[in-house]
Amino acid sequence: MNSEPRRSSRLTDFLPISVYARNNDDDSQVAGPFSARVVDISNHGACLLMTQVMMESFHIFHSTRENDSINLSLHINTPTDPGPIIISAQPVWLNAAKMDDIKFFKMGVDFVNTIDKNLLRAINRLADEI
Repeated sequence: MNSEPRRSSRLTDFLPISVYARNNDDDSQVAGPFSARVVDISNHGACLLMTQVMMESFHIFHSTRENDSINLSLHINTPTDPGPIIISAQPVWLNAAKMDDIKFFKMGVDFVNTIDKNLLRAINRLADEI
């Protein structure tokens, strides 16, 4: 079995973020915020670690995948900027896991627009500061 090579190199960190579901048609918030941590990130996507994937009747993975007009909005707070870094994404995969008595989820997301190297470095620096 051949493994597919990655499109870009990935940086590993545990940066805390907030994840929102947003309607692309009117930019309204559908659900969120969900707390998450970025496990690894590249120019094209990220792996998020989450303890919650449901909010009322909205499932962050399935509800988003079933409706093309909904994107995820990843909000990364920075100590130096007045507002968060916001990256639009689509979920690609979701895996549930359990460690001791703690259930958690890892979710892979693809960014709607590829992020540039400078933004990727800035996000990595934020993770180093935490």
